[in-house]
Amino acid sequence: MKNEKSLILFLCLAVCSCTDKEFIETNPTVPNRYDSGMGMSVDCLKPTFGIIDEPFVIEGNFKGSVDSMKVYFNYYTNKSDPSTLISKRAVLVATDGKTILGVVPKQMAGRNQVSVVVGKDSIAPKGMLFKYNQRKSVKTLCGDFGSSSYADGDFTAARFKEVTNIACVKGTKGDNIIAVESWWNNRVSLISNDDNKVITLGQTGSYGTPIVDNTREKFYLLSHWSEDRTIKSYSRSDSWAEKSTGIVIQKSDMPGQIWSGAFTEKDNRYLYLMDTQAHFCQVDLDNMTYKMISLTGDLPNQDEDRSQMIYSKYHKCFFASFYKMSGIYKVYQASDGSWRIEKYAGFNGSGSATGHRLQDAQFIEPYGMACTSDGELYVINRGGSFINKVVGDQVEIVAGKPGNSGQVNSDTEPTDARFNSAQDIAVDSEDNFYIAGGWDRTVRKMSIE
Repeated sequence: MKNEKSLILFLCLAVCSCTDKEFIETNPTVPNRYDSGMGMSVDCLKPTFGIIDEPFVIEGNFKGSVDSMKVYFNYYTNKSDPSTLISKRAVLVATDGKTILGVVPKQMAGRNQVSVVVGKDSIAPKGMLFKYNQRKSVKTLCGDFGSSSYADGDFTAARFKEVTNIACVKGTKGDNIIAVESWWNNRVSLISNDDNKVITLGQTGSYGTPIVDNTREKFYLLSHWSEDRTIKSYSRSDSWAEKSTGIVIQKSDMPGQIWSGAFTEKDNRYLYLMDTQAHFCQVDLDNMTYKMISLTGDLPNQDEDRSQMIYSKYHKCFFASFYKMSGIYKVYQASDGSWRIEKYAGFNGSGSATGHRLQDAQFIEPYGMACTSDGELYVINRGGSFINKVVGDQVEIVAGKPGNSGQVNSDTEPTDARFNSAQDIAVDSEDNFYIAGGWDRTVRKMSIE
């Protein structure tokens, strides 16, 4: 989609040079104006500010085709830590040897360094900065504030009772969403952005968060109740029909509730589960077996009613929220092969203080979590009606207002939105967020782009 948009922009929009000359050509030819007598150079960028998906032009002297060129917008998620450098690659449309036309990628707000790579040559001109302005919003995707009935249909007609858990899966045009209504509601729905419809997939169990594998065309569910639990599978190739894997997690091994699980990066064989008492296991989907894994470190000291576990490809570890302890754990395999659990953020009592993630930060019933490709960890505060972002060592509030529940969207600033016991959050392949609204009776989309 973005490549097609870029081509239309190139064919139809004005190309502005650094000398402020402008021309419009609806059916342009692309001559080769590269000067072989000069070395590679990067002269200027225009415009020097803007938002996602806007066209930009870089002038200079560039040898080769656009396929041999790359343009990056570089920024630090934590300016005091050089290891947090992120480079977002722009979609490039065309070059004539003197200009490169591209489309601004999603990035962090601020003045970000632009660098150009042509073949094996790389230049990051000092002072070539792009001021990126983020667009932000929280909008209802489907459902209706206050409604408490079930209904399939298009996004305006669909209704939910209480969306408790959510995940993103691959669609045809982009991402689709799997929504779960748990406790006594027992409903699993496909929210299809492809068709603008909500379709019930089943009403057979009280499940937690869908556990999506790395193909994003298959997910797994199991009952969250403290009982013997059979893992169910759903695949896109089977039209998301529920099937039993035959794998039963015994209550004697995992006596707590199980609300979620995760796969590590690029591995679809082993599924990892954690219950609300921090019992941890590895499920072998090929051999249809599982084994318990002993965790060492800062084990939780409270029996939780809910907890959430995700895997971060950026951090190469699992994160687990324990809401009664107002904190988030990090779970990882150490170099000696043992599995460790340690405090990562919070554990400073219930509250909404921000700052250093362990020394200052507080949460109010942290539950649902999602991690972006940049390593930004987003946390739903189920009891506090707000959403945190954890970046590096810092925690900040990005949506909602602590202690102010409600049912309010916002077209400009997510902190102006209000939530009513939001439960879970998922991130799609373009780092858009979907929120299981709980008592909102909705699924909402939060965009920070």
